[in-house]
Amino acid sequence: MQNELYASNLEDVKQYSRWLIHGLSIILFILTIIVAAIPGTLYIMRRADAQVALGNAKSLRMALDAAATECYGSGKTFCDTSVLGGVTEEVWRQVITDSKIPGDFWILQMDESGYEVQRFYYQEGDFSVTFCREPVSYEVFYQQNFIQTKER
Repeated sequence: MQNELYASNLEDVKQYSRWLIHGLSIILFILTIIVAAIPGTLYIMRRADAQVALGNAKSLRMALDAAATECYGSGKTFCDTSVLGGVTEEVWRQVITDSKIPGDFWILQMDESGYEVQRFYYQEGDFSVTFCREPVSYEVFYQQNFIQTKER
């Protein structure tokens, strides 16, 4: 009787061990899939954010062109390198309002007339976009600080 009880308990322990090993194997397999999928998912998310930044830069370009045309037509100054963004304060407010961009921009180069933007730089979060008119091109960069130090 005692041997039968011992054998029954031994079978229960073996069955429990099989279930435990099987369950842990499944959990390990699922975790492996998740860990393998994370880099691809992060890449897709960054790519989507880059597309948003590019769209905002294109909206900025159209707002800058519209503001330049309006300034040219009314005889007002468009470019002012001494203030924020490289354009007059009035133009800066108009461009921000028209384009509804969440980031900041800086005019890098104008044409001889002072009313056509040749190059600009747009910063939105960890993304920066550069625009060049000849040939028309946009470049989107992703920047991430790994180490940042401040000296006192």
